[in-house]
Amino acid sequence: MPTTVSRPISVSLPPVGVYFAESVHAAQFEMQWRRDPFHKCLYVLDGRTSLEQAVNRRSTPLGPASLALVPAELEHRLCDLTPSTLLLLCIATEVFDRDRETAEVWRALSPADVAVLHLDKVWQRQIESLWRQAMVEQIGKRPGWQVATRTLASRILLYLLRLPAPSQFSDVGTRVHFVARELEASFFEPWSLDRAAALAGISRRAFSSHFRRLTGQSFLQRLNELRLEHAAKLLGSGHHSITGAAFSCGFQDLSHFYRSFRNRFGCSPKSWSGRPQV
Repeated sequence: MPTTVSRPISVSLPPVGVYFAESVHAAQFEMQWRRDPFHKCLYVLDGRTSLEQAVNRRSTPLGPASLALVPAELEHRLCDLTPSTLLLLCIATEVFDRDRETAEVWRALSPADVAVLHLDKVWQRQIESLWRQAMVEQIGKRPGWQVATRTLASRILLYLLRLPAPSQFSDVGTRVHFVARELEASFFEPWSLDRAAALAGISRRAFSSHFRRLTGQSFLQRLNELRLEHAAKLLGSGHHSITGAAFSCGFQDLSHFYRSFRNRFGCSPKSWSGRPQV
């Protein structure tokens, strides 16, 4: 069982400037007004709380899958309505000083004040997965964990920036279109029909039907096409081995890659890599 706390957990940012944590609130949790010298993302995993701002006395209710972005030095506090469990991401202001591109993403999400996003269950799985992965890296401290946690923090912010508008969450067609875009951006990952359907929040059969209407292909046909097209580009550049190109595109079986490539382009990967490029 996680340890419950009656006061906010103490946060001391490591030199990497990024810190992930989980805070499980006891029934008697209390938080005084505070100003933090770092930016925060507060994600409600369970329970209900309210985020209050001192500057305007505004109170914003936060339930499960709500995420609040709190700028550094903003006076605020949390008032639990029921015992809550929060995931916390703290980012030092120096991180944004060094990384202007990520700073721009933060400003787009939270221009000057607290910003609150209410994530549909379709989208919350990805956020929670990234958060858990970052906490594993932070605790395990494997080689390169600092780079991993900093990168995962940036990925979370970028993912939030690219979320569809809240009004679109209930539209199945929009959700399937979102998955299709995600597939184009990450075809090299271990995608499956189950994963795609779960991300869209519908059954495999319904997803397959909507996906085919949208793209004119089955999910696996589209996935295979994206991988093969990219493999052809890598091989055509002359800077990648056949094995490297195959695995870079998500193929785990070289024999399957060879067969698929020949079926798609009418020649072997070796013949393709030796072709003059236009």
